[in-house]
Amino acid sequence: MAPNMPSLTTDPRAADALSRVRVLYTDLDGTLVAKGGSVLADASAAPSLVVAEQIVELNRAGLKVVPISGRGRIQLRELTQLLGWDGYIAEAGGIIVHGTGLDFSDRVDLGEWPDDAIPEGVTPFEAINDVRAAETLMEAFPGRIEHYAPWQLDREVSLLLRGCLDTAEGQAVLDALPLPLDLVDNGMLRSYGTLTCRDMPPHAYHVVPRGVSKARAIELDLAWRGLARDQAAAIGDSATDLQMADAVGVMALVANAFGSNGVTSGLAGTPRDNVWRTEGERTEGWAEFARAWLAAAR
Repeated sequence: MAPNMPSLTTDPRAADALSRVRVLYTDLDGTLVAKGGSVLADASAAPSLVVAEQIVELNRAGLKVVPISGRGRIQLRELTQLLGWDGYIAEAGGIIVHGTGLDFSDRVDLGEWPDDAIPEGVTPFEAINDVRAAETLMEAFPGRIEHYAPWQLDREVSLLLRGCLDTAEGQAVLDALPLPLDLVDNGMLRSYGTLTCRDMPPHAYHVVPRGVSKARAIELDLAWRGLARDQAAAIGDSATDLQMADAVGVMALVANAFGSNGVTSGLAGTPRDNVWRTEGERTEGWAEFARAWLAAAR
């Protein structure tokens, strides 16, 4: 547990801040879903309605929930529709979508790339492949990075990789390429795939246009919705999720987040007074947040 991290359910400042929140940006893996990817399970992956009941209550109260994930558009559209929500942010912040039907509106974010960075008709994903970003990383770190199959398919903005990398070392390799790119660590995974490294847990990595991030996507989405920062909250379990604190009024970290060195070092490196912890892990922590939000909103 992070030292001196205030609890969402006992700190009166959290209840006051939550009373103004109208939209929640939620991470998925390790946060909204249990191990194995189900919303119908508790933190230990046993069958449970702990999250499903709170999703229904939030929907009844008219409070908005926006999944924000490294997953692609197709995966998030289906999940958002199934849970009764009406917008999502895909590919680690690269795609912002309102609506899940035929009348949806979307925005693809190029980050710091100028409008003419890539030829017309070429997607950011194709441009990143054209400069051999994945191959360059694999050549620099043999056995330590690979495509995250099969989830690397049907991408538009980012590469999705699995590996055991020091992010700064990987970023230095990408910095030598002709396109400005960022290497984003999106948290720990359970499977090594075909990686040969065993000195650290495997992580999911995204290669994105320089500047693309979950925090930037939230800022763009809030402007689109006509909401202020203090009307937004975010919840997650990784160092990448922690960065969302810079774009929202309330940031919650589920208890399992503190097993990540990136989270603890991120908290130590940039002190923030709008970050709280849940007592519960994964789905149980998410449900705990939902109950606190509903109580504050009422």
